[in-house]
Amino acid sequence: MISIECFNGLPLEYESFLIEKYDSFMVTCRYAEIYYPSYDVNYMLVYEDDKLIELLLFGNIGNTSLCFNSLAEINQDIITECTTKIFEKYPAINKIKIDASYVDYNLKKSFLNFKSDDQILDLPLTIDDYYLELGYHTRKNIKNRKVRLLRDYPAVKFITKFGLEIDESIIDKIILLNKDRMEYKGKTPAIDEAFKNNIYQFARHYGCVAYIEIDGLIVAGCIATILKKRIFAHVIAHDNNFSKYNVGESCIFYLIQTSIEKGMATFHFLWGENEYKKRLLAKNHVLYFYSIHRKYSFNYFMDGIKTLFSNALSNIERSKYSKPIREVIKFYRKNKRKVKSTDSVSSNLKKISA
Repeated sequence: MISIECFNGLPLEYESFLIEKYDSFMVTCRYAEIYYPSYDVNYMLVYEDDKLIELLLFGNIGNTSLCFNSLAEINQDIITECTTKIFEKYPAINKIKIDASYVDYNLKKSFLNFKSDDQILDLPLTIDDYYLELGYHTRKNIKNRKVRLLRDYPAVKFITKFGLEIDESIIDKIILLNKDRMEYKGKTPAIDEAFKNNIYQFARHYGCVAYIEIDGLIVAGCIATILKKRIFAHVIAHDNNFSKYNVGESCIFYLIQTSIEKGMATFHFLWGENEYKKRLLAKNHVLYFYSIHRKYSFNYFMDGIKTLFSNALSNIERSKYSKPIREVIKFYRKNKRKVKSTDSVSSNLKKISA
């Protein structure tokens, strides 16, 4: 028989249970504490015949409750029981959001907002086994690029740091490289100051950074999280001046190698498809995002219309037919950035001449 107990606050005494049960960086007290400081955090202990089987962590803000059990698999019956409990206990809550579930639920009064994905690499036991699984050209390119890098920069260093070893300046440099890289590719950087501060704080608990350094300069880096047997890559970046060595992919490969040596089971590249993820053998795992409503209401129907529009827009963006448009936009942004850079250099030269 299922029984549920609900409590307010962070279940710090159950942090080890959360890590053991869900093996997801998002289902931790530290994640909720750092990334959702303005939320009223609560949790539900779900028992079956007096045995604790699930712990649902959620935060309330306004009329919405957000379930923090992301990148996880929870039985639909338990989700139904817990959402019913939330609506009963918190009269002000009209909507519950479930982010990034591996399970495709069929829930009443709910909308599937949009689908994303988690690109996951199942790690073999040894780096030699991984080499053998890679395609011939990928193996050759990884080897040749590293040889050229070592030949041109004999003092190059491949460095990994964990938890309290991670200095804030390293996070800053990798994020700056990511920002520059996004702008160079004609994309709008998605990382802001709040994200940078949050990821640094979280890195001090469960973080891992791998980076390539040449004469004290970080030319590529990856900010990741290690939790139990899984590693999650959050930010990947490299210096555009070293693109011919493909130091970004070399850094990721180095982190994969480190993960294998440390006995990790899976490497999560997280959201979004990319050619380098395919080359490195990541497989797509669909994630589902839900909003569950208390009752049929005006807000329910408005949310449904927004969901239909959002899903349609998402499908267009993912469609192969929209690729030419996306490429034109990136080309425009990239050239706009180059023009700004050229104008800045010209302006500086004029000042020097004067």
